[in-house]
Amino acid sequence: MTTLLDQPLYHQATTADRGTATVSVLLADGHQLFRSGLGALLDREADLAVVAESPTAEEAAAEAARTRPAVAVLDPDMPGPGGPATAAMIRERAPGTAVLLLTAQSRTADLQRAVADGVAGVLLKDVPPAALIAAVRELARGGRVYDPRLVVDVVRTGGVPLTPRELTVLGHVADGATINEVAAALSLSPGTVRNYVSAAIAKTRSRNRCDAIRIARERGWL
Repeated sequence: MTTLLDQPLYHQATTADRGTATVSVLLADGHQLFRSGLGALLDREADLAVVAESPTAEEAAAEAARTRPAVAVLDPDMPGPGGPATAAMIRERAPGTAVLLLTAQSRTADLQRAVADGVAGVLLKDVPPAALIAAVRELARGGRVYDPRLVVDVVRTGGVPLTPRELTVLGHVADGATINEVAAALSLSPGTVRNYVSAAIAKTRSRNRCDAIRIARERGWL
């Protein structure tokens, strides 16, 4: 990997360049103004074409199945099950689609969870337009793109000690869900949920679940 000034961190694709063929793009973001602006930005490029826009995760998955875009650009915080889960839905319905998470939150866990879940790219929403356009093209060629600021945070903090499932459970608890509600939402038993919470408390060296949530938030994991 090489760091480019004012550019995301790239892992160059090993697949052959697709030449001047149009790259089809799906946009999914809960804010219509941002989504429309991003669509206009991408459509100005001769080799990029926005084929669908969606305000929710469920609609994004349905549009991906219908249009089979080369790249899906998703806001992980839009209405629905969350970025990694939405990415999984899209890959299931459109296996050839590369997913790029475009997030407003600088959380180290976002990058680690995305990589673990097979997401090809993660960028912060304040990247320069040229960097975003380059990222879409790179993903279409089979490459990967990760925002260098997130990569630096992962290196600086030594990574996130909690597993993606532990983070998911802790996130639900942080949102006020009870153990039984988390179990129902994730199709787990209440005992398994308690085990995940206990593991999160132990790994963060916390006194209780509230302390674990506080630490996770302070360190950018939630």
